[in-house]
Amino acid sequence: MKIQKWVVRAHNEGVPDVKRMYEKVVEDIDVALRPDEMLFKTLYVSVDPYLHGIARDTPLHDHMGADSLMQVVEAGRDARFRPGDIVEGFGGWRTYLVSNGGQQLWQTGTFPMVFPDYRKLDPEYYDDVLPLPSALGVMGGPGMTAWGTMTKFLKVARGDTLVISGASGTIGQLVGQLGKRAGARVIGTAGSLAKAEHLRGLGFDAVIDYKRQNTAEHLHAALREAAPAGIDKYFDQIGGVMTDVVFSMLNVNSQVAVCWQWASQVGEDHFGPRLLPYIMFPRTTIRGIFSPEWFTAENWNELHDVLGGLIRRREIQYSQTIYDGFDSIPAAYHSLFVDSEHNRGKVLVKL
Repeated sequence: MKIQKWVVRAHNEGVPDVKRMYEKVVEDIDVALRPDEMLFKTLYVSVDPYLHGIARDTPLHDHMGADSLMQVVEAGRDARFRPGDIVEGFGGWRTYLVSNGGQQLWQTGTFPMVFPDYRKLDPEYYDDVLPLPSALGVMGGPGMTAWGTMTKFLKVARGDTLVISGASGTIGQLVGQLGKRAGARVIGTAGSLAKAEHLRGLGFDAVIDYKRQNTAEHLHAALREAAPAGIDKYFDQIGGVMTDVVFSMLNVNSQVAVCWQWASQVGEDHFGPRLLPYIMFPRTTIRGIFSPEWFTAENWNELHDVLGGLIRRREIQYSQTIYDGFDSIPAAYHSLFVDSEHNRGKVLVKL
């Protein structure tokens, strides 16, 4: 059977050069399934900034990994899913694939990790308000990242000041809205005036354009104006100068959730001031966020019931941008790293 896939043909530091990094290839796969294997057809694939780190660690000419929604076409007699089932898993940028749906150990990266078992989706969870693609966004890994962080680590209380760097994506938007529901003053950073206006429309109290105010002096002045009483909670997706400035404003018993680091993983900025005094004196707690630790049946059910309920009652808003066609995957991915006014919230591709 012939399939199409995007493979990594070059490693690239800095902003991804998708024309050089990726190549579309056609190959024949053997669909004589083992008893525990299944043939999956890919329906949607996810594009996310963190995939830049995955790509840089992927052996050349291997397919590009990514979260995806798939439908079972054929299944061996002992397979965990049956034909017609819709599942979510780390299937990658491929039109079809053969897999047993089990967890995958990722050994080539800087920090070895495990991609979880594929999970079957319940069709009853999805409707016009939360359609199937939301399983890759607000009802998927990004939603679990935001909801898990806010319920299991960041104990946001009324009167707190919460800062979210890189707030215009799915995760940042959800963290901000959940923070407002908890009674916090919410400050976000975004890379354009249009994105800043969108965040204000979601209820953010202040938004800082980090591309216009891109020096430590300017950021410090902007944050001092937005957060005159200091910062209690920080959800960090940008790192770099932004984080240097935020750390200098942390209050006693503050908390910092480190979700991603754009500055180092894309901007190649690995230098900064010595921050330990800013952590020591306010007794700050810092935690790395890796949402697959929360990928349990109980947590997925609660995400759908609680966060999904808030969305269905129009108490929380979300957005997603869907590109069309397998050939558009690299362009959709590249759009994450440029000033794309077309994008809102989660970005994915329908095959």
